[in-house]
Amino acid sequence: MKYLPKREIMLAILNGLQFEEESMFKGKHMTLKWTYLYLIITALLFSTNANSEETLNTQFKAAYYSYQDAVKSDDLDAQYKYAKEAYELGKKFYGDIDINTANLALILAQQHLNKNQEKAATPVLLKALNIFKSEYGDNAIELAEVYILLGQSLPYNESEKAISYYQSALNIAEENEKEHPHFNAQIQLDAGIELLRVGSRKSKAILTAQKFFTENLLKNDKRVVRANFFAGKYHLARKKYRKAVDDFQANLPVFEALDGATHPLELSTHAFMIHALEKSNKSDEATKHCIAIGSMKPWDDSQEQMPLFRTNPQYPMDYAKKGKSGWVEVGFTVSDFGTVKEAKILNSKGGSKFEKSSLAALEKWRYAPKFEDGKPTEAYATVRLDFKMD
Repeated sequence: MKYLPKREIMLAILNGLQFEEESMFKGKHMTLKWTYLYLIITALLFSTNANSEETLNTQFKAAYYSYQDAVKSDDLDAQYKYAKEAYELGKKFYGDIDINTANLALILAQQHLNKNQEKAATPVLLKALNIFKSEYGDNAIELAEVYILLGQSLPYNESEKAISYYQSALNIAEENEKEHPHFNAQIQLDAGIELLRVGSRKSKAILTAQKFFTENLLKNDKRVVRANFFAGKYHLARKKYRKAVDDFQANLPVFEALDGATHPLELSTHAFMIHALEKSNKSDEATKHCIAIGSMKPWDDSQEQMPLFRTNPQYPMDYAKKGKSGWVEVGFTVSDFGTVKEAKILNSKGGSKFEKSSLAALEKWRYAPKFEDGKPTEAYATVRLDFKMD
């Protein structure tokens, strides 16, 4: 039986790559797609000499297939356990510097990141990076996602180094754009999202990816939906509220066409649209999205109200000049479509102008309503607003 060379297997899979949409609620490290890694390793499991270390090979296969089963069942603890086992067994079976070991290292690093174990992920990724460079060269397409994971593994105080990793991924993807245009766009989106998280202007790569995906794919393609969503966040971060609304709006027909449970991005889309519309002084339009949230199938049949948009109260100018501080405690009702009503001062300190400013601010607040037995309902809440001079 003949087998493709390892690099040819990887490139063949990359050419036909289809990315899976991740849940917005699984944390910041769920942005990369590992389907092709599963296929690579599965394809290589049986290419090893059957006469060498058969027992170890059997143990490795069992651990790796258990990991795949854990992924299918969404068992996060089992994923971590078996990814670690597969890596350790694979290292013994293939050797420390084999490309198979490097692929297993990427999966283990992803699991470390999912558990917020960034320090544990970094050395594993650096070893994998060296193996990939040795196997494929310094600018090979296989390195792009390694660089993105490395950037994710660094703490916030090393953001400049993280940015350099994301830029390396973008450079590699750009060099391979002609042969792998969809992969290039995906790396632009993934790297752009991470660059947006650290506040880099280079996150504009999101818009390039959005343009490619919207021009080449259907509106309901998961890559288009994801690109529109993060393009909206990009524009929102730069206070380009009209553009942000347009980006978020583009996904609403896709969400409306779905049956069953709410799309993972739908709640966040409405919430960000509320923020953008309120900032644009379009409260009536923002209220429509509060109502839309209230009519959505809830993510939990019984849950408390959740703030979607809050604006800080204005500090009274004459109080500020005097260095005056204080606080206000307000009680209010969150309506069944997420607006604030019947706000009343419960207690305060510092003066009536603090009270007036607090009530004015609460009128603009927006919530996802409380749900009881799957239906939106009114709920009472209190908040304390502190006025302090820095």
